[in-house]
Amino acid sequence: MSVGSTIQIVDNVFVRLMCMNNAGDKVTGHVHTFDHITLLSTGRVIMRARGVEKEHVAPKILVTPKGVSHEFEALEDNTVLSCIHAIRDGDGEDDVAPQEITKEQAEDLLQKFPLTE
Repeated sequence: MSVGSTIQIVDNVFVRLMCMNNAGDKVTGHVHTFDHITLLSTGRVIMRARGVEKEHVAPKILVTPKGVSHEFEALEDNTVLSCIHAIRDGDGEDDVAPQEITKEQAEDLLQKFPLTE
């Protein structure tokens, strides 16, 4: 099983593109510090959250509140998901990046702090 991943940070937006090459590939359970959107671009997945499993078919936008553990399992080959969320909340309380983030700071941030708990 393999999940290819590309991460980009632009301004206040974090995007992780995940390519689930094979049915059965999983994005393991994790929790974000921000509410976020998962864009299911192609394929089908089972999303597990709050003790519930639900099947989703692309194209679909899924919204997960911060603090909710969730995971995905591909039900078919070549399933593509994108995780999209803020990195600053506007009041400075949950910020994980400076306002004027450079590409180098973004890369360093991704190494030190994966934006999940």
